[in-house]
Amino acid sequence: MNPSDSYSQGAPERVDYRETDDVTQVHGVVEREHAIPETGQMPLPVWLLGLCALCIGFGAYYLGGFNGGFRADGLSERAVGSAAQTETAGPAGAVGITAVASPFDQGKKLYAANCASCHQTAGMGVAGQYPPLVGSPWVQGSPKRLAMLLLKGMQGPHPVGGVTYNGAMPSQEKNMSDKKMAAVLTYIRNEWGNKGSEIPAELLSAARKEFAARTDPWAHEDLAAVPEDAGMEIAPAPTAP
Repeated sequence: MNPSDSYSQGAPERVDYRETDDVTQVHGVVEREHAIPETGQMPLPVWLLGLCALCIGFGAYYLGGFNGGFRADGLSERAVGSAAQTETAGPAGAVGITAVASPFDQGKKLYAANCASCHQTAGMGVAGQYPPLVGSPWVQGSPKRLAMLLLKGMQGPHPVGGVTYNGAMPSQEKNMSDKKMAAVLTYIRNEWGNKGSEIPAELLSAARKEFAARTDPWAHEDLAAVPEDAGMEIAPAPTAP
């Protein structure tokens, strides 16, 4: 029987599999293909949501505490000066009046931020530690003594009205400008029923130069020796009309 006749009788062909593609190579090509991305199916990580909430909360807290009253000149040194008014054009061309903060108003803000924690908002101080400013002879007395006290601070016993206080007064020489210190002193000399003159920034500038070499705080005896009229000779600078 001729072997070639087996093909005609239904015998299976002998296939050469070497002529076909390698299955592993085909699978390798498929595995190298990237999956088609799908949108809107992956939720945000919990840690990312928490971080966003923390940032928003901190931003709200910071803005609430340090917004300056949402005024452009709320904490500006340029607003420290004699009370004045400036004309501003309104939306319809009308002229309005905008008031510039007076030294008293500026000093009130600075006092609340820097002094009220010790001397209290009402100026009554803390018994045994910080003396009251209400009716104080030193507050209403020599402007130069006040300038010296605020610049260099004071430590040691300090008798006021028959009560001795031992709380230290920190120096503000590096914390405030002359204008800011003058505004604070002007405020305390004219608040809570006190009656005193306005303190000019020139007085603080002169005191800063005169006592530039001193590094220690004053003692009560040093400041008590200052004459009551010391500093009165420096008049406030004239203001523009």
